[in-house]
Amino acid sequence: MTDEILLVGLDREAASIGLALRSPKLEVGLAGYDPDKKVAREALQVKRIDRMLGSLREVSSECDLCLVSLPPEAMIPALETLGAALPQGALILGVSALQSPIIAWVREHLPAGRHYAGILPVEGAAGVEAASPEDDEPRADRFSGGVMALTLPPGTPQSSIDVALSLAAMLGARPFFIDPAELDAATAAVATFPAMSTRQPGWRDARRMTGPSFARATALINEGTPRLSGASLSLQRLHLLPRLEAMQAELAEWHALIKAGTDEALEQRLDETIRSHDDWRSARRKGDWGAEELSPAPPVSGPSMLERMFSLGRRRSKSSSG
Repeated sequence: MTDEILLVGLDREAASIGLALRSPKLEVGLAGYDPDKKVAREALQVKRIDRMLGSLREVSSECDLCLVSLPPEAMIPALETLGAALPQGALILGVSALQSPIIAWVREHLPAGRHYAGILPVEGAAGVEAASPEDDEPRADRFSGGVMALTLPPGTPQSSIDVALSLAAMLGARPFFIDPAELDAATAAVATFPAMSTRQPGWRDARRMTGPSFARATALINEGTPRLSGASLSLQRLHLLPRLEAMQAELAEWHALIKAGTDEALEQRLDETIRSHDDWRSARRKGDWGAEELSPAPPVSGPSMLERMFSLGRRRSKSSSG
């Protein structure tokens, strides 16, 4: 049997990771499952995967590595099924912007001998400047020059950590360790909350005046992969409610400044806002956030753990021992 990596969820991010895994250094097949059968069939048709699973229960009994990228509310049910189906020693890499409830579940319920690591790759500087529809397609280099957050349950074996670090190296992303609650708070701030903020009063009158600037400002509501749902918002309420309260305070300050009609004060506030945005854009292009903001992971040297897991030599050894 061909060694296989299973991709559960075939959204843009997972498909991009799958394309990066099609490396000459890895002798591995890609199996894929998506709750939307149309998405799975398309992935098979364009050869992003080698075979399609109709159900998670069809997972190979020799699948050592599984990458799961589903909406937050679908992650734990998928892990329940996979935990019962995967063999001893299997590793699940969970691609999710919400990790705390997943890791809490893993600590209590994932069967012994199966391991989990939470990851979240972030596009490099080129992704910030993406503008054409083609840039939204899965690409092997989507995360090149970016970073990859890595959050772990207590007691995660070093071999599982090494696999995650090897994946980051294959993606061309700089890995760093982060507490799951910190990751959840950060992603709520930069992805979920902005997407919630796109609904405005007066839309019926204003919609005819919309143009490219509005499309760019509101893209988050549809481009999220996975897309937002009521269940995912409920799961993130611990982090979203403080953001909403901070936004209310920010809007109250703007309301007071505009009501007062003091041009100088408004200009000063606008300058601060523009300067803050320019600082972010500059740092984002350079990928330089300051060493104190990240807990960097050690670089991978020599053959990576992924290469050792799925190398041609390993397959020959495996077949000869059988």
